[in-house]
Order: sequence, then structure tokens, then C-alpha cells
Amino acid sequence: MNFIIVYVYKLLYIIVIGFGIGYLPCSGTITTIISSIVWYYIIPINILELITIIILSILFCHIVNNYSSIKDHYSIVLDEFVGTGIIILLLPNKSFIEILSSIFLFRILDIIKPWPISYLNSINNGFGIIADDVLAALITISIIFLSENFI
Repeated sequence: MNFIIVYVYKLLYIIVIGFGIGYLPCSGTITTIISSIVWYYIIPINILELITIIILSILFCHIVNNYSSIKDHYSIVLDEFVGTGIIILLLPNKSFIEILSSIFLFRILDIIKPWPISYLNSINNGFGIIADDVLAALITISIIFLSENFI
């Protein structure tokens, strides 16, 4: 790799590992909690911005995954950041209990990875890295919506 490519890769790597959070214990949970605060209080976004972030995240993870010796490395936490963004954007009421419940449910789905989340997780590229958390976030939102409206 030439000089510029090396530094672009290093920058993308730093972003993908959440500026080092990816190397902490419970990094996915820590990222989800921090992301909830960031998405709710600091960076309120719309759907078009979120789609742009998802596309860029797929690209960033794909590049880092291609140049890494370990595929879908545990230190990659950009997927949790994206998944949490989807949840915060789509939560109907955005109450404290709703956010707390969604964080808990999202982490359970992301850790257990039931089918079809597990299928998306098995795709070894940037799309697979991000897509399983996008689906976990959409399932989380669906469960929250159904529980609030039909239970």
C-alpha cells in the first residue's frame, strides 16, 4: 500500500473500532449505550442521513475487513453505532423506558443472532458486518412497536 492508502486505511480503522472502544470489554454494549446518547442528544438525524451513514459504514467496514487478517473482527463496533441510530430514529415515543428496552433487546439479538440475523452475519464483507445489526435494529423496533400497541 502506498503512503496515502495506508493513512486512509488507518483513519477508517479508527472509525470502525469506535476510536478504540472496540477493544474494551463489552465493547458492543458500551458502544450501544454511548451511541444512544449521541443519536438522541447530539446528532438527531433524518432517514436520508441515516441511509448515507449506513452506506458509508458498509464501505468503511468492507475496506477494513479486506485489509485485515481477521474477518469481522470483534473490535469492529461501527455496526452497533449504526444499529442504535436506526433504533433511536424509528422509536415511536423515544421515552426513557422505550430507549432502555430497545438497547437491551438490540444487544440480546446482536449477541444471540437468531436466524435470519445469523445468516447476514455469516456474509464476510462490509455488507454482512452492517446488515446483521440493521436487521437486529429493525426487529427490535418491530417488537417495541408491537408490545406497545398490541400487548
